[in-house]
Amino acid sequence: MYIVTMRNRALSLWALLKLLAFSYAASYDNFAFPVDQSVHNYSRSTEIEKHCSSFISSASKLESGDSNAAKLKTELSFFNGDWEQKDSHGATLMPFDDSDMPYAPYMIHPWKVVSFEVQNVSSYEPNQPKNTISISGVLSIGITRNTTFISEPGLKFLKSPGMSALRVDFEGVYLETNENGGERLLCLLGDSTFPFKKVPTRFTDEYMDLYFSARDTLYNEEPVILPHDQILLIVRYPKVVSLVNNHIHGEMTSLKEMEDFEYFDKVQITSHSSIIRECDASTSEGPVLDSFDQNPLEDAMLEDGVNKFNNSEFCRILKYFEHEEYRVMPNLKLGGQNAFQDTVGPFRLGNEILLVDRNNENLRIIMHKISCEEDKVSGVLRLYPATFEPHVATRRTGLSTLTLSVKGTWNSSTGLLSMTGCLGPSLAECDSGVLLYFPKYFSSKQRSVVSGSIISLKDATTAFWPVFFGLEMLSPGLHDGGWYSNVYLSYNYSKSDLANEFIERIQEPKYMTYIWKSFIQYIQYPNPQDLQIETFTSSETFVRVEVLSVGPLFRTNDSHFYDGYDHDVVNMSVNLFLIEKPNKVYEESYHHVSKLYLEGVYDQHTGKLYLVGCRKVDTDHADLERGLDCLVQVTIEYSSLNARWLINPTEKITIRSLRNLDDVYQFKTIRLHTLMIHDRRHDKDVVLRKIFEGYFRVFLLLVYIVHILNQMRKMKKSNERVAYISLVVLGMWIVGYGITLIFNKEILIRSLVSQYDVTQPSDLQNYKRYLNNLDYFARFLVLVSMFLMARIAQMVLKARKILQEQGEPTPSEKKLLLVCLRAYMWYFTLKCVEVGVQLYIKKATLTKDEYMRLIMQLFRYTVYDLQDYLLYVQIIASMVWKPRLPNPGLKYFVIGLWVPSLIQFPYEVVRLFGTYHVMNDVV
Repeated sequence: MYIVTMRNRALSLWALLKLLAFSYAASYDNFAFPVDQSVHNYSRSTEIEKHCSSFISSASKLESGDSNAAKLKTELSFFNGDWEQKDSHGATLMPFDDSDMPYAPYMIHPWKVVSFEVQNVSSYEPNQPKNTISISGVLSIGITRNTTFISEPGLKFLKSPGMSALRVDFEGVYLETNENGGERLLCLLGDSTFPFKKVPTRFTDEYMDLYFSARDTLYNEEPVILPHDQILLIVRYPKVVSLVNNHIHGEMTSLKEMEDFEYFDKVQITSHSSIIRECDASTSEGPVLDSFDQNPLEDAMLEDGVNKFNNSEFCRILKYFEHEEYRVMPNLKLGGQNAFQDTVGPFRLGNEILLVDRNNENLRIIMHKISCEEDKVSGVLRLYPATFEPHVATRRTGLSTLTLSVKGTWNSSTGLLSMTGCLGPSLAECDSGVLLYFPKYFSSKQRSVVSGSIISLKDATTAFWPVFFGLEMLSPGLHDGGWYSNVYLSYNYSKSDLANEFIERIQEPKYMTYIWKSFIQYIQYPNPQDLQIETFTSSETFVRVEVLSVGPLFRTNDSHFYDGYDHDVVNMSVNLFLIEKPNKVYEESYHHVSKLYLEGVYDQHTGKLYLVGCRKVDTDHADLERGLDCLVQVTIEYSSLNARWLINPTEKITIRSLRNLDDVYQFKTIRLHTLMIHDRRHDKDVVLRKIFEGYFRVFLLLVYIVHILNQMRKMKKSNERVAYISLVVLGMWIVGYGITLIFNKEILIRSLVSQYDVTQPSDLQNYKRYLNNLDYFARFLVLVSMFLMARIAQMVLKARKILQEQGEPTPSEKKLLLVCLRAYMWYFTLKCVEVGVQLYIKKATLTKDEYMRLIMQLFRYTVYDLQDYLLYVQIIASMVWKPRLPNPGLKYFVIGLWVPSLIQFPYEVVRLFGTYHVMNDVV
């Protein structure tokens, strides 16, 4: 009992926090120009009485409480409603710049939004008609793609990509009538300023786009400012508010003649009343059915399990998920249209959503305006484009053929919410049923915390196909601390048999497993965070792997798993996402496997994840499971932990289809190799690697110095042997290492710089002094080697002078230098050609200065490591000079300088094997 109470308190706290956060955002998120709350000067009473006479004549007597100014300001104001112009005269109210629309304009239209805020209420104005109250307010009307924020509220009209907004100031009267069962009504006259270019007609969008702007850049002249004060607004409110009678309807018309320039087609406005009460959910008004004969969710409920909340739990959880977006699932299981459609279940498209494809990728549903009392529920289901952010959709109050007002009953014994839905602003068509349940289990086929369906209550001839929707939460354990998944969800491994068969088929011999287990350590349970991958596989593809659960337990943001599942092989579920750069050039598209829902096992001794799972597909097929291709096999190979100090950790991912080659859903195998990943031990590994490389540099330089000193001792015995050492070779050593020291480059061993290290260098502050001392000592040893090489150069010059005095021929450095320069020019030309080909493939265009900088960068790149080419130059020298006698001592000197490179070579091979790294390329 205590646990249930604590759980209910936690639910209440989460719901309260979300409500507070949403309420705070709402005050800043309404589509509205600022309203001046000062006293309004009512100056149009004669005009108002003339145009509102038919309403004033039928006004009923106002009660004493009806004139409360604060109450009227609240109840008569509405925000974020809808408007449209149904008349076909072509006189549109305003233009819209859709240049930032992400979807093709023929599929998605922006949102036409309207708000009205009462500015002033007065009951004692002179010449005020009987039984009326004077009202003034501001109507904010516009068109927006995905925001309600007006960036320049000081303007009368604003037009920018993705937003058009117009302010109209109104004054008039408030009254009440007994017509239509009792109504409250506003009759107002308004004025605004339109910055139109004065042209003969403005009935087409082409003309509107041409001249409707704050400044006409084409002719560079100011627009003609045209005031329009003949605007009539009629707004009707229900006198008695209930769940089925809480809708605001309005009409804004131009009093000008159709031929006049200021005329615009009638604007129809809809919104919800802001005074609906929570307790109204329990009223019996309106059509309500407790259950339906048909239930297309029945099989899914049996497979997924159902959470059967008590009434209080149910209301808290339903309110908690109120502002989340639901995905509309493609109806592949029960059939449906295979081409583009203009309806989705009961929803009639044509306003914001013109067309949808059968995958419904551009559709979302949100359930808001929820009232819940005991087991009675009401609210609004709103279909909207995926281009809208959920927080913008939740602010909407308008009613259209994309809204379904719902009311129904929660059955705690079956875990099913059954509601009846009424379409549109009129609520005349109440022939839709809505079913909702909360799955108990997640699996590779089921990734929703709430699932539902909209069914038709019409007869078979006019019925629509069921619409399936779900609150898809790919990682519920990572959402809001994972409280919901920990309490109400567990994972069902529906593909474990396939995964086990997969392991048995590719399992390595036992003796290999023993060797791996003895010497190489991989990521161990319970550290699933280390199995997460977030990195690039190339410059055009980003991969993300999320560990969803281990065993039946979901992973959470701030905790590890219990030790009870600490086995050699553990069950895991994983999400794998491939995020691609738009318009990929250098590699194939992975769109068909961009989102994979996987489950399987992780072998802690081999560091491999063996997974089988599902992917979304575009076409119907008999083998599909809930519209998913669930014959996908994935292997993820992780790098060993005890080698990460030496080798940057990367992962190999293999994705293959288990279908036959002639199957429509079969795809060729995909193999990905990631760039370096970053884990919690990365900084420590980098420090250990840098310390090792620091000592390794010192060791290699000491080998160089010992070899040079040993050769200098032997050179003192033979002048002829010393004379044939090339001064170019010695000069390359001195110049090469001189450049290294001047430009502060790393000596001998270049660090492998990962993509992560480029953007977020490791924190080495605690070891910086120690590493600097190692670096200073290595540079001192380099200076010693340069001094010794200069000393050898003196010995070479002295030996050649002695040979000249004895009449012996001496080698010519001039001829050797010319040959080496020729070889270098060939090498430099080849590098330029290589870079040029790369630029041509990338279709890059460079300026003259950029070309010069590129050539200079290439030059520096080719001379930075001159000391590495000593052997080649000495070989050329031997071919050019052709000494009379073989000189093995000369070979030992030059080849000996390569011995440290041979010692270094295995280390370079090991750390480069299977590792991608980012170098400072010249391109």
